[in-house]
Amino acid sequence: MTVQHDNTYAWEACCEREEELRTLRASSLWNRPELEDEARRLWEELLREEGHDEDEFDIEFDEVLSHYAGARKTFELFRDLRREDFRGIPDDVVLGSVPPAKAGPDTSPTPVEEDRFLNLAIVWPTSRRTVPDDRGLASRQRYELRLDIGEESGESLLAGQAEPFPDRRLPHEDDDGKGDWLEVTVISDDFAFPAKPRALYLPLKGASWVCPCPPGGRHHCEPEHRGRHLYIPFTAPDEPGPAGMRVFVAYRGNQLQSVTLTTRVAARESPGGATRAFVDYTLTSGFAELADLPERTAAVRVGCLPDGTMSLDVTAQDGPVATFWLSDHQVRDVLKKARAALYDCHAVWQGEGADRRPVNVLDPDNGKPRAALIEDMTKLAKLGWTFLQMIARGRTEREALSRVLREPAEIQICREELRHLVFPWGLLYDIPVESGASLELCAPGWEQVAQDGSARSCPAEPNHGLNALCPYGFWGYRHFIEQPPSVPRGRRLRLTAGRSGAAPALTVARSNRLDGELAERHLTLVGSGFGRVGVYDRIATLRGALVDDPGDCLYFYGHGRRPEDDTEYAGPTVLEIGHADRIVPQDLDAWAVAEGWARWEERAPLVFLNGCHTADHDPSAWLGFVDTFTGLHASGVIGTEITVDQGLASEFAEGFWKLLLAGEEVGPALHRVRMELLRKGNVLGLAYTAYCSAALRLRSTG
Repeated sequence: MTVQHDNTYAWEACCEREEELRTLRASSLWNRPELEDEARRLWEELLREEGHDEDEFDIEFDEVLSHYAGARKTFELFRDLRREDFRGIPDDVVLGSVPPAKAGPDTSPTPVEEDRFLNLAIVWPTSRRTVPDDRGLASRQRYELRLDIGEESGESLLAGQAEPFPDRRLPHEDDDGKGDWLEVTVISDDFAFPAKPRALYLPLKGASWVCPCPPGGRHHCEPEHRGRHLYIPFTAPDEPGPAGMRVFVAYRGNQLQSVTLTTRVAARESPGGATRAFVDYTLTSGFAELADLPERTAAVRVGCLPDGTMSLDVTAQDGPVATFWLSDHQVRDVLKKARAALYDCHAVWQGEGADRRPVNVLDPDNGKPRAALIEDMTKLAKLGWTFLQMIARGRTEREALSRVLREPAEIQICREELRHLVFPWGLLYDIPVESGASLELCAPGWEQVAQDGSARSCPAEPNHGLNALCPYGFWGYRHFIEQPPSVPRGRRLRLTAGRSGAAPALTVARSNRLDGELAERHLTLVGSGFGRVGVYDRIATLRGALVDDPGDCLYFYGHGRRPEDDTEYAGPTVLEIGHADRIVPQDLDAWAVAEGWARWEERAPLVFLNGCHTADHDPSAWLGFVDTFTGLHASGVIGTEITVDQGLASEFAEGFWKLLLAGEEVGPALHRVRMELLRKGNVLGLAYTAYCSAALRLRSTG
C-alpha cells in the first residue's frame, strides 16, 4: 500500500466518501475545535494511504465516526453546507477537487450546528396560553396541542428531558433542497382528535413552521404567511379519569420520533393535575439514512408504557389509524393460538406417553389436497379476523385500516430495543367472517394465485362480502411486512448484505441429527448458487469461521430447542449444531470479542435460522438471537415461528436463497416462496418471519 506524504493526491479517489473527505480536509471545517485531534489524525492517515477499495475506505471512515462525536457533528455540518452550495466553506473548494495548500491553517470561524428539539404543550384555544402541567383538564372542554421543532422551550412538556430531534439524518430533498416536509399524527382512545393529517416544514436551519403551501412541494408563501407553531385541536373525553395520547413525527411514512402524553381529566379544570410527556421512540437510532429508505404505506410502533403495558400504534401517511394496548398475557395467548393453528396445518400428534410424537400431514411434495387446504385456510381466516379486532377494535378504526391497507402495501413494524414482543402480522385477516359460518371461496382470488405467484391482490376485492375466503385477505399474502430490528444509536438500518463484487459466500452451521441424505442433497443444491460454501458441525470450527471470515450469508440448518434447565440459558430457545453442541446469544457476544469479528461490520451478513425446533409458544422465542446478531452487525435475521419438518424447511430455504441470489429483495423473495407453497396447498410459508428491511438484498447482486 503506497503512502502519500504531501498535500496533493497522486491517485483518483476510490469512492464518493473519499472525495468528500478530501474536500472536508481542504475546508475551514477541518480546524473546528469540536473535531477531535485523534479523529483528525486518523482521517489524515486514511487520506494519505493509496490502494483502498470502496468498502475498505468506508469501514475505516465510519470507524472514526462511530468513536468520535465531534467527527460526526463536523461531517454532518459539512454535508449540510454542501447541500447549501458550500456556504461557509472557502470559495476555492469544489466538490471532487482539492484546492492548493494554504500558507497556514484557516482559523476563520465556522458555524456550530445546534441541536433542535420537539416541543409540546397543551394550550387554551382562544388565548393560546399554556395550560400548566399541574392543572387538570376539564371533560368535554376543547383544547389545542401546540407543537414545533427548534430551540428547547421552557414551556414544553418535554423541557429538560427531550432527546434531540434527528434532523441531521433527513435527506433535505424538499423545496429544492432547502428543508423537509414532516407529517405529524396524533393517536388517542381518550381524546377526540380530527383524523386530518398535519404537515410541518423543517428548514435546514432554525425553527419549523406551518404555512398554506401544499406539503411536499416548493414554498410560495411569504414569511409573514407562516406560523411558528402547529396547533391541533382536540376535545377532552366525557368521563373523568386518566387519559393519554401519542404524537408521531414522520418523514415519508418512516417514523422519526414519538411522544407519549398522559394527563388527568376532571369534571372541571382545577389544580392537582399531572400532565406528563416523554419521548418514547426515536426511530433514527436505527435508520440513519432516511433518503435510502423506501416509502412505507403504514407503520406500527411497538412499545412499552411505564406500567409495563405493551402498546401498539398504527399510523399511515394520511393520518392516525388505531392505537391499542395489550398485556403480556394477551400477547402470549395470541402467539400461542397462532403458532398452534399453523402447527396443526403441518402435523398431528400421535401415540401416548413417551411414544407421543408429531406426524407430518404434508404429502411428499410438501403439499395438501384442495379440501385440506380450504380447511386450513378457513381456520386461519377465522383466527386472523379475531386478531384484527384486537388492533382495530371499533368499526371506525377498521374502516380507517381498510382504507389505508386495502391495496398491497409496505408495512413497517417498529420495535423498541429489547422489547421482546412479536405479533402474528402475516396471519391478520381483514375480510369479516363469522365464527360458526361456512366460508365462501373467492374464485377469482384462487385463480390469481394459480396464474401469478407474484400477485398481491385479488381482482374481485370490491366484491368481497361477509364470510368470503380469499388468500389475499391475509396480510402475509397481500403486504410486504418488515420488522426491522433495533440497532445501536448511530448505526443505520442495512439495505444490503455481504460484499460487493465477489460472488457471495455462505457459512453453514448444520445439525447431524437430521436426515443425512436429505441434508446433503439440500446443502449441495443451496451451495451451488454461492461462490464459496463452508459447512460446520462443531462450535469450535464454527466460531473460527465466524471470526476469520463470516461469509455474506450465515445459514443455521438444524435444531432449535428449549434449554435443559435454568442454568443453561434464561431464554426460551437455544441453537443446536452437530450432535449436541449448543449456542446461546451470550456465546455470540463472547466470540465477538475477537479482533477478527470486525469483518462483520464490513460484511453485514444475512442470518437465516432455519430451525426444525421445539414448538415454542413464547413470543420472544428467537428475539434474543435477533437482537444479538443485529448488535454484532448482521443485516437481518430470518426465522421460523413453529417447528418445521426438514423437507419443508429445505424447500423454503432453497426457493428463498435462489431468489435472493438472483437479485431479489427479502420482502418480495419471502412473498414469492409463500405463494409457491400456497399454490400446492401449503399455508406454512406464513410461518417464516424476516427481522430486517423488506428492501434488503445481497450487495453483490445489486
